[in-house]
Amino acid sequence: MHFVQHPAGWAATGILCLMYCLPAIAQVTPTIVQQLSFGTFCAGQSGGTISVNTDGATTTTGDVIPIGKGSMATPAVIELQAPVGSRISILETNSLLKGGNGNSLSLRIKASDPVMPFITKTARTSIHIGGTLTISKPGQTASGKYNGQVFITFLAGE
Repeated sequence: MHFVQHPAGWAATGILCLMYCLPAIAQVTPTIVQQLSFGTFCAGQSGGTISVNTDGATTTTGDVIPIGKGSMATPAVIELQAPVGSRISILETNSLLKGGNGNSLSLRIKASDPVMPFITKTARTSIHIGGTLTISKPGQTASGKYNGQVFITFLAGE
């Protein structure tokens, strides 16, 4: 069998080789293991904030008082599957949590363990993420359960 290589064939082969040699974008798969929760708390006339750290500890400002009854504060725990050696970071986001009475609270994602950005050392990494809830309408935020969606964007690279 006789094979003749035409100049046009080399160009096509070179492009295919270039596309094949480019590094692949890291595929990241997150799985929610635990939801972020601020537990049970109350706020007085001056409002303030309640924060949940990556270990579940809470801190407050203003006249927000955590209450040791009912649900406990917990960080979000996300198991991230990514190639070993991937550089992972998150975009911090703000979200609104809505109450059944029409009121809302502002939530800001903060702090993570491991601290962002980090390099994955295993194919699966457990990430703990904390947040801060702001009670901005002093004395006007009705009691009740507040829920919402928090969008966390993981940025993965090499």
